[in-house]
Amino acid sequence: MRKKIFIIILMIMFSTTLVGCWDIKYLDELSIVIAMGMDKGEGHEIQVTVQVVNPAEVSMGGGKIGGGGKSTVTTYSETGRTIFEAVRKIANKTSRKLYFSHNQVLVIGEKLAREGVSPLFEFIERDPEVRTDFYVVVAKGARASDVLKTTTPIEKIPGAKIHKSVENAEKNLGTSYGVSVKDIIESIGSKKKQFAAGSIEIVGDLKMGASKQNVEKIDPLTTLKINSMAVFKDEKLVDFFDPKESRGIAWTQDKIKNTVINIPCKNEGNIAVEVIHSSTRMKAKFQQGQPFIVIRIDQEANIGESLCPDIDLTDKETFTQLGKGTEEQIKKEILDAVKKAQKLKTDIFGFADAVYKANPAYWKKNKTNWNDLFSKIPVQIEVDTEIRRDGTRNKSYYMTNT
Repeated sequence: MRKKIFIIILMIMFSTTLVGCWDIKYLDELSIVIAMGMDKGEGHEIQVTVQVVNPAEVSMGGGKIGGGGKSTVTTYSETGRTIFEAVRKIANKTSRKLYFSHNQVLVIGEKLAREGVSPLFEFIERDPEVRTDFYVVVAKGARASDVLKTTTPIEKIPGAKIHKSVENAEKNLGTSYGVSVKDIIESIGSKKKQFAAGSIEIVGDLKMGASKQNVEKIDPLTTLKINSMAVFKDEKLVDFFDPKESRGIAWTQDKIKNTVINIPCKNEGNIAVEVIHSSTRMKAKFQQGQPFIVIRIDQEANIGESLCPDIDLTDKETFTQLGKGTEEQIKKEILDAVKKAQKLKTDIFGFADAVYKANPAYWKKNKTNWNDLFSKIPVQIEVDTEIRRDGTRNKSYYMTNT
């Protein structure tokens, strides 16, 4: 008994020395990666670019990219036959170990995206230090390395700027929405859904964007713009949808949080209808043994702006007509997106999953021929819009002065 007590006491004493600090990491020993880029290299190689934060400049309120201070970020690029090799090569250029746990965005160059992205996520998913919840965007007409080298006003860290821009686009307009590495891996693994990801453009002079002079001007010569969705088929980029088509995708995926629809007036001008709440349900139904898709959208909206001199916002019928106009616009955006995707034969909406849930036997029998079936499947869109408020006043000064 005494021997057992002695062993227990020893175990307690030894356990107090193991306080969980064996793998502690100090900031002055790490290069914190805030953004990562991947491009097509020579031959079969991949170029990896990392945007690393300078913690001292950020914490000291430095990073005024102009004015002689050090930049808040530094970019490093290397190539390799694997991403892991390229990352390790970057270690020869920095004195600190790359730390990916705070990464916020992955930018993929258009050329590489068109060749296929499936191999790009194996390293990310396998490495325990790399999360899979950061956003993926495709550099439209550009290399990822050029995107990550572009200086940005207001936001000191370009990678953080891209991350926030993706979220703002989703929250305020819906012409693009956040897609994470995890989302893409799940889509690839499901075999029932292709996928889309946000796109980013370099607007302006490419060389000027990499200089500190770019952010010293009131009107920067080069900016980064999140505006639409990049559409993939069999893990390869096939097209970029325009903003309205991209919003059509967002409607189907229940990604619309807030957006603006412009309704033309009878004679001249427009009324801006702000969608403040939207909910989408999608399911497959069968008629005479053949599937069709039903997309149901219920939403609430406000009048955001009225530039119609001949409209009466005190009339309830006006609200009804504006609701119908909003619904027609939304139906058109969704149908345009569906028709374009059907032409490309890429099921980015998850119609296959809806068919599988409604009739597993039908899916099992037809899954090998799904691309052809998807290109012809009928889609029924139902939108119900309730306009609740018209702002702070019914009759605008604009109406009384026109």
